[in-house]
Amino acid sequence: MPLPKMFCINNEFTGALIRGTEIVWLTFPRYDSSPIFTRILDDRGGSLYVSGEISSQGYLVPNVLRTTLKDGSEIVDLLLRGEHSLVRKINAVSPLEIKVNPSFDYGRVRARVYKLDNWVYKMTNPENSEFLELHLIFPEVRETENGWVVKGYGYLFLAHFSDERFGVHGRSMRFNVDNGVERTINYWRNLMKRGKSRGKIMKVDLPGLSREELAEAYDTSVGILLGLLYNPTGAVVAAPTTSLPEVEGGSRNWDYRFAWVRDSSIVAEALISSGHTLEGRRIIEFLSRMVSFTTKPFLYPLYSVDGSVPPKEREIPWLSGFMNSRPVRVGNAAVAQLQLDLEGFFMDAMYKYYVATGDVSYVKDHLDVIEYIADWVSENWKLEDVGIWEERGVQAHYTHSKVMMWVALERTGRLMKAMDRENRWKEARNELKDWILENNKDKFRKKPGSDETDAALLTLPLYDFVDVNDQAFLNTLKDIETNLIVEGQVKRYRKDFLGEARYPFTLASLWLARIYVRLNRLTEAKRIISDIMEASQGTYLVGEHIDPERKGFTGNFPQAFAQANVILALNEIAQAEAHD
Repeated sequence: MPLPKMFCINNEFTGALIRGTEIVWLTFPRYDSSPIFTRILDDRGGSLYVSGEISSQGYLVPNVLRTTLKDGSEIVDLLLRGEHSLVRKINAVSPLEIKVNPSFDYGRVRARVYKLDNWVYKMTNPENSEFLELHLIFPEVRETENGWVVKGYGYLFLAHFSDERFGVHGRSMRFNVDNGVERTINYWRNLMKRGKSRGKIMKVDLPGLSREELAEAYDTSVGILLGLLYNPTGAVVAAPTTSLPEVEGGSRNWDYRFAWVRDSSIVAEALISSGHTLEGRRIIEFLSRMVSFTTKPFLYPLYSVDGSVPPKEREIPWLSGFMNSRPVRVGNAAVAQLQLDLEGFFMDAMYKYYVATGDVSYVKDHLDVIEYIADWVSENWKLEDVGIWEERGVQAHYTHSKVMMWVALERTGRLMKAMDRENRWKEARNELKDWILENNKDKFRKKPGSDETDAALLTLPLYDFVDVNDQAFLNTLKDIETNLIVEGQVKRYRKDFLGEARYPFTLASLWLARIYVRLNRLTEAKRIISDIMEASQGTYLVGEHIDPERKGFTGNFPQAFAQANVILALNEIAQAEAHD
C-alpha cells in the first residue's frame, strides 16, 4: 500500500514525520543520525503519541504543523530553530494522553527513563552518554502506567544532548519554551516572505485546487526545501528518511539522508526560481567545496551533510521495515558509483544563479572550480557510467549522462562569455554534441545500440540540448507517452537490475509536465500536477514514486528533487500563461 498521510517538519538540522497525532520518525541530532522514533519502519518502533480525534490538520507556516482535535484541543508541532529540540505546543481542552517511547541505534536499544524533577525526565542510551530530556510543562499533569495525561495550555519539550555535560534541567540560565516557539514560527514566516513568485502562482487555475490551495502547495514546496537544507554547511538532503520502499514488501529500500550533487543542484535551481537566491547559493557553495582537483570533480555522487563520505551501506535486521519491506538500509552504496551527469547539473545551477543575480564577482571567485570541471569533462566524456538511475553493476554510454556533460561545457561557455573570457572548450563541446546526435538520429535512446527510451530523455529540452519541437525529441516523447505512462504518470524506465519498475516516478511525471508547458499543452501539464497534488492528500508534500490507482506515494518522503520540480513546473505554467 502507499504511504499513509503524513506531514514533515524540519529545522535545518533534522526532520520528523507526523502521522495523525503521532510522531513516527525523528532523527537526532541531524538527518543522518539514528532515529529516536522509528514507528514508520516497524510497528514496534518508538513514537511520540498524543490522543484525540483530528478535526483538521495543516501547516501554520512551512515546517510548523497545526492539528485541531474534535474536542477543540490544538497541537502545534515544530523543531526549534538552532536546537536539537522538538516541541509540541498543546492546548488540551479536555484531558489528553501522552506516550513517549524513544529508542537508540535504529530501535535496537530502548531508552532508560529517570525522573529528574516534577514532570522532567531523562531518557538515556545505556550504551553511551547521549540522552533525551523531556519536560511536560502544563498546569495539570498526572502519570499513568504508560505515559501521562495533561490538561490546559502548555508544552511538551524534548531535547537531545550528546553527553552528560549538557541538558536543560538544573541550569541557572533561563529556559523559555514559549519564546523559542514564537521566534521559530516567525523565522519561517519571515523567510517565506523573501520569495517572489507566490503572486504569479495565485493567478494559475489548477483543476481540483482553489487558488489559495495552490498557493499553499507552492509555499509548502518551497518551505520544505528550505527546511531540508542543513544549515551548518549548506548541504541539502535528498529526503529525510531511509528505506521507505518503492514497492511494499519489496527490497528497493534505500537511504536518502545525504546530499546528492544532482538532487542538490535541482533544489538550488528551484529555490533560485522562487526568489530564495541566498539559499540557492548556499547549496551551490557547499557543492563547490566538494570539487576535487586531482580526479573527477565530483568524485562521489553524494556526500554526508558535513561534507564527508557517507558511511558504508549496511542492513538493520531487527527492523521489519514499512509493511514488512526488508531490508532496512543505512548508508548508500551508490557513493562508489561513477556518475557523469553531476557536473552538468552543478554548472547549470551555477549559471541559473548568475542569470538571476548578475553576480559576476561570485562567478569569478569560483573560476578555478568552473575551469577544472570543464577541463575534466572535455578530457573524459568518452567514459561509461551508471547513469542517473544508479543501476548497480551496470555501466554504459547513457545518452542523458552525455547530454549533461555537454551542459557542463555549454554553461561554462555562457559564463565565460559573460566575463569576456576565452571559451577554450568549444571544440570538445561540439564534438560531444555531434557524438550524441550521431548515435540518436531518428529518436533519442537510453544508450546507443538500444531502442529503449527512458524518462531522463525528457530533460533534453529542459536543459537546452535540443528545442522541444525537434523531430527526434518529438519521436522520443511519443515513445515515452506510449510505453512509460501509467494512468497519466510516467515511469522512469520499464525495468532495471532489480526487475520491473512498478510505479511511476514523480520527478519524471513533473518533467513531462514541464515539457507539455513548452509545447503549449497546458491542460495536460496541469492534469499531471493536479493528480500529484491529489495523491498528497492535502499535505502538498510529494514522494519519490506515485501509485496512480490508489492515489498515494511510495518511496522516501518527502522527495526533494520532485518537490523542487513542483516549484519549477508551477513557475513555468505561470510564466506561460502570463505571455498568452
